[in-house]
Amino acid sequence: GAMSYLLQDDDGQIIEPHSISAGLDYPGVGPEHSFLKDVGRAEYYSVTDEEALEAFKRVSRLEGIIPALETSHALAHLDKLCPTLPDGTRVVLNFSGRGDKDVQTAIKYLEV
Repeated sequence: GAMSYLLQDDDGQIIEPHSISAGLDYPGVGPEHSFLKDVGRAEYYSVTDEEALEAFKRVSRLEGIIPALETSHALAHLDKLCPTLPDGTRVVLNFSGRGDKDVQTAIKYLEV
């Protein structure tokens, strides 16, 4: 067996998650992520679909890169994280995946 974190209600029942990104629409995480959180080597945050879509638009417009919606969630959190970091701090963000697979989803939600 393995122990892991799940989205659950007060009775311990699994809560149905929602995300515009199909890759993030899952109620649990793997044991590796649970371990990294427990030992303090990783922190996890959430952003709204709207925040992720704004990051998707901004990076597409400014950089000419169409980020995957999963990556757009991380980009959206940078808007909150960076102002809290000391000057000169370097942040590395891995742009994984391909955003071209998410263009139709983004168009649907952005009403472009």
